[in-house]
Amino acid sequence: MKKVLLISLLVLVGLAATAKKYVPERGDYTFKTRLCTKQWEEDTLADSIITYLTDKTGRIDTLVSWAIPLDIENWTGFGEILEEDINFDGIPDLQICLGPFNAFGNFTYDGLVWDQDAHKFVRVENYSEIFDPQLSLFDNRIIGLFRLDSDLTISVYEWQDGKLVLIEERDEKWPTGEEEE
Repeated sequence: MKKVLLISLLVLVGLAATAKKYVPERGDYTFKTRLCTKQWEEDTLADSIITYLTDKTGRIDTLVSWAIPLDIENWTGFGEILEEDINFDGIPDLQICLGPFNAFGNFTYDGLVWDQDAHKFVRVENYSEIFDPQLSLFDNRIIGLFRLDSDLTISVYEWQDGKLVLIEERDEKWPTGEEEE
């Protein structure tokens, strides 16, 4: 009897050791966000955004982003999720809208890229510094546009060794239609 129990225990231990552990893939995830607010005088200000990343087993990872502290009654976009390939590797990544910076828009985003080796989303350290990021599929660059009145700053970023690097920045005038010919 002891021999049968020992063999059964060894079989169970062997099965447990060879059982395949679940490793999430990019397509296993669903996403949602929740905007957290705070009260300041009569205004309700955006404070932070919690992003819930849920895999197909129901395991949830959370990410906290700091929103642009604006009155949510007058400003929109907080917590919107865009699925785009921000690192140009062919796998959709995430942009979480942190809100507009001013009346000209200038939206900022947290960027999360899918790390295939780690099987998880990883925050891009300096992505939230890019205003209104535009993906240039022609040259695999990200173009940031910051406008204040008629002043426009164009920032160009590219991926180098897995890091997002600012490679060019220039100032221009926004066309107002009143330029001299």
